[in-house]
Amino acid sequence: MKLDEFIKQTLLEITKGVTEAQEASLLHIAPGTVENEIVKTPSTVNFEVVVTVNKEAGGGISVWSIGDLKAGAASERTNRISFDVPVYFQAPTERNPKHFTRKRDDEE
Repeated sequence: MKLDEFIKQTLLEITKGVTEAQEASLLHIAPGTVENEIVKTPSTVNFEVVVTVNKEAGGGISVWSIGDLKAGAASERTNRISFDVPVYFQAPTERNPKHFTRKRDDEE
């Protein structure tokens, strides 16, 4: 799997899971406010992946599971990378109208 697709799918599945948990739970999960204060700090999703660069397969960076790596990466270079992605689960967005509030032109 390409690294960009792995990151995209991981973040989409995490945010979908959080949204579904918010709807199903009796508790507050990633609330937009706590004690009437807006929550502005992000949660972070930490990625630590093993990547390979394969010149024969058209280049690019691929993500491998550990089992696949042991079996098929003999002719490839492998590296580990780690990075964090900040995620604002409670932030309003146009795609999440439940939390989105857009300023009217006369409010600016």
